Amino acid sequence: MSRGIVFRAAIYGGSGYADGNQDVLAGLEQQALPLQVVPIGLQEDREGLLPPQRRRELARLQRRNLALTESVLYQCAPPGDFLLDLEARVRIGRTAFETDALPPGWAERCNALDEIWVPSTFNRDSFARGGVAERRLRVMPEGLDTRRYRPGLAPLPIPERRGFNFLSVFDWLDRKGPDVLLRAYCQAFRPDEDVALILKVHRFDDPGCDLEEHLVWVLEEQMGLRLQDIPPILLLCGLLPAKDMPRLYASADAFVLPSRGEGWGRPYMEAAAAQLPVLATRWSGQTDFLNDQNSYLIDIERVVEVPLTSDREIYLEQRWAEPSAEHLAQLMRQVFDHRDEARARARQARHDMVTLWDRQVLAPRWGDAFRALLH
Repeated sequence: MSRGIVFRAAIYGGSGYADGNQDVLAGLEQQALPLQVVPIGLQEDREGLLPPQRRRELARLQRRNLALTESVLYQCAPPGDFLLDLEARVRIGRTAFETDALPPGWAERCNALDEIWVPSTFNRDSFARGGVAERRLRVMPEGLDTRRYRPGLAPLPIPERRGFNFLSVFDWLDRKGPDVLLRAYCQAFRPDEDVALILKVHRFDDPGCDLEEHLVWVLEEQMGLRLQDIPPILLLCGLLPAKDMPRLYASADAFVLPSRGEGWGRPYMEAAAAQLPVLATRWSGQTDFLNDQNSYLIDIERVVEVPLTSDREIYLEQRWAEPSAEHLAQLMRQVFDHRDEARARARQARHDMVTLWDRQVLAPRWGDAFRALLH
């Protein structure tokens, strides 16, 4: 049996984790490193989200059998899912978190491995504050395929699109700031303006959730608005095949997501690569690749304790950002009213994604790191 990299990670199912792992894996394949894939969770592409050729390539990597004790074991997962009893030449944990600290028990499990690779400087600092030994921490950013996510693609057909369309893509969680987004959008625009907000949303923990009903409840009950007073909102629920995601971005004129915290922020990167003006929170992981020259950064009111009513228990007793809905409304209006300026920032963002953050640009960094650990 030969040695190499045993790559244990979620690669199926269409989550941000899975998509990011797919790009890391593709970069390592280009580096001609010996790889064995051990999927976490779904063991195959049940949803049919990947092209057939890619499914065959992944199946081949899953059949490979490397000598674990002589290999680098790479596990991309929340620390609670690290398999700590597996022996390997070097054991790496790849993980991220979205608040300014860590949940109980995470630091101990991270410190049980040789190295912890995090996507952002934000997480390097938050993991160190949370008790992970600094010598174990390494920032290893994710890239993406900027040939797939690019401007000029045929838009995905979306009925009732308007003259200007904001797009937001997220798992419907408090952390993603849907309340901030809806408040800002309704403040910025009138119902009779030629604008729409496209919400491409999902609930990974509750796929059967009626998000249309939930959206109406938020608008009417939480925000006290009448539906006839709200500018157009177009709701797209569920998962899209990988081939359709770039066309989704092509159907929009700007991307907006007032997240309260991200370990990395992949949708921001996808939108920037697609050359959309990006409106993002000025806090957490995405500030490694977004700035005032290539995007519109939403000010935060403050860093706050996660409310006890949060829909994720893991965030309790943590802190995240509270983005300013008022500032976001101003930025949405600015992008809508000053489109040449917005297009210029989007061109800069596209340039940055291609030259700094494409997976082919980052692949040698990953390849060199793994080779050094193998030899």
